[in-house]
Amino acid sequence: MKHLSLFVTFLAITFFATSGLMAQNLVTQQAPLPCLNKTFSIVANMVRDSLGMPNTTEAEIQAAVDSLNKDFEPICVKFEVCEFRFVNNFQYDDIEDTDELNEMFAFYNQERRINMYLISGIPEPFCGMATLNGITMAHDSKPGIAIVKGDCLLAPSRTLSHEIGHFFGLLHTFEGSDGPNPELVDGSNCATAGDLICDTPADPYVAGDSQAQYVDPTLCRFIRQIKDSNDDWFVPDVGNIMSYYQAECACGFTYEQLLTMANNYSNSDRDNW
Repeated sequence: MKHLSLFVTFLAITFFATSGLMAQNLVTQQAPLPCLNKTFSIVANMVRDSLGMPNTTEAEIQAAVDSLNKDFEPICVKFEVCEFRFVNNFQYDDIEDTDELNEMFAFYNQERRINMYLISGIPEPFCGMATLNGITMAHDSKPGIAIVKGDCLLAPSRTLSHEIGHFFGLLHTFEGSDGPNPELVDGSNCATAGDLICDTPADPYVAGDSQAQYVDPTLCRFIRQIKDSNDDWFVPDVGNIMSYYQAECACGFTYEQLLTMANNYSNSDRDNW
């Protein structure tokens, strides 16, 4: 299952599929990362279907948050569910477009909280949506996150970590791969192309392509033979949480991704959180 990227009111809609790798630590030995020593409160909104069923459980949501916390440990950030709520409007259980998503956020968001909505569907084959840079926005902007129930929420999916990455300002590792200025393998344009982060290798994935064209999921090995405009072979990090490769291959964030998220929060209005 996939995710897609858009801007809003910026919404980043992203993709994760279910598929294995032993975990690796992507954070390299560099200058110490900032320790934010911050716990963010999440309101988990379970949207009921037309029969009044939430189709997810508090335990499933908590397990996803526990996994999220492990991914953010390097910058001393934790997330806790402060409230489980029901949205008793089945219209929002199947989101048709970003206008409807923004409408839901406007009606139900709680201030000074990360508002997460558990829904049954968004336009196929996507798994989640998040307001890009939502952590930097005022609450009257109504930022939020939506996750599709079921496989998108359950292990080994890292959809929640991926969406929180967008919420804290991260782009996809393959950003602009099919555009006029794709990131080069040698990293010479890493500050102005791709995800604008220089310790994530250039990623040639094109949204909508089959993952099987790029990665052997049994070994989490990149198998597509493709070169950039300098005739250099692409060797992307298939374990990066912000990539579109198989969920079981996901390992974590890089040093610069973690630093970017920490800085985006530190430079925001902290009174919002």
